[in-house]
Amino acid sequence: MAEPTTGIETIDVHHRAQIGLVELLQHLLRAGGDRALVEETLARLVDFTQAHFQTEEQLMGKHAYPDREAHARAHERLLDGARAILRAHASGASSGPQGAADLRGWLLDHIRSADRDFGEWCRERGIEVA
Repeated sequence: MAEPTTGIETIDVHHRAQIGLVELLQHLLRAGGDRALVEETLARLVDFTQAHFQTEEQLMGKHAYPDREAHARAHERLLDGARAILRAHASGASSGPQGAADLRGWLLDHIRSADRDFGEWCRERGIEVA
């Protein structure tokens, strides 16, 4: 499957890191990885994703992207899901590999639709996003 891109290099670099963390999480969960390592990976994913979303939303605000608020709500839903998986894991429960697969699917769908829309919107207006 081709790697999803937005055409905004900064955002695409972040996406590759996010996808890498989710794939590491999936691997750890499938292999029955050490709980502490799984929890650390989940926490890194949540922290990185939160920082990435802030960067994305700041860029959208800077360029007056009209769908910024809806996009931010979608971000919050993904973060809520990731945080729920982290809390469940920390309390001894786990959604197992399926929870990570769900996160990966949501992330890829979001990049291929909402994030790509932002990239196209910028290109149509000649906006260079650094």
